Amino acid sequence: MQTDVSTTQTLPNRHLRGWSAVAQLLRHVVWGGLLLLCGFWSGIAFGQDDDGLVEGDAPQPVAVNRFQISPEQFDQWVFRGNGNARQARKRLDSQLTMRMNEIHRICNLDQTQKQKLSLAAAGDIKRFYDDVEKMRAKFMAVRNDRNAFGNIWQEIQPLQQKVSSGLFETDSLFHKTIRGTLTPQQRVKYDRAELKRRNFRFNAQVAVAVSLLERRMPLTEAQRSQLIKLISEVAPPPLRFGRYDQYVVWFFASQIPEATVKQILDEAQWEVFKPQVRQGKGMQQTLRREGYIP
Repeated sequence: MQTDVSTTQTLPNRHLRGWSAVAQLLRHVVWGGLLLLCGFWSGIAFGQDDDGLVEGDAPQPVAVNRFQISPEQFDQWVFRGNGNARQARKRLDSQLTMRMNEIHRICNLDQTQKQKLSLAAAGDIKRFYDDVEKMRAKFMAVRNDRNAFGNIWQEIQPLQQKVSSGLFETDSLFHKTIRGTLTPQQRVKYDRAELKRRNFRFNAQVAVAVSLLERRMPLTEAQRSQLIKLISEVAPPPLRFGRYDQYVVWFFASQIPEATVKQILDEAQWEVFKPQVRQGKGMQQTLRREGYIP
């Protein structure tokens, strides 16, 4: 009988302990939920209070203008494949030496004539580099300003043209000094050699232009030779060379009668050739203004 009583008393105690554990778990869940809810509402209230803060506000992100061009880019644009200003100067000195030697070979210059030409060339170089440094100062002032930079780019282009065409061409002090320094006999020799030099250079440019055209319009060997000869001989070579050289070629081509060209090209080839000469003819005023043609 004693054993039965203890067993009877133990079973209800186990049930009570089970319910007690469940109740305790529910209390934890309820309190946890209340704490989370309080945290949620306090977070909202805190966020609302932040809107009114004056001191201690978190710094707001500032819009940054990321348009920026490095100073080295200026030399790359002006001098292109000639390196920076110092390297380009060495190249100019080398070009001048070659040009002086060529003129001396043709004209047998005396010492006074050499000195005059050297001084004139030094003046051209100084004037060019003065212009470069003035433009560099403008560039540095606007290199982080996208809106103002476009105008500077337009002003840089004449410097590029000077580098590509050479500092000692028709509009240079050097060229003008040649005309005033040589004797009449020397000038005849010089003009003959200069015309030959310009013809050679222009013929090479015509060959390049025709070669580029062949990417869209295959030519036979005979057609290629005839077309190059026709364009090269339609007029004297241009007065100068530079960044408009390809336009000069097609302007000269536009001066050839259509019937003459059609004797070389078939109808399909002519349809490809025609837009090129139309474009060249449209550049006439620009080429005249820039000193390429009379």
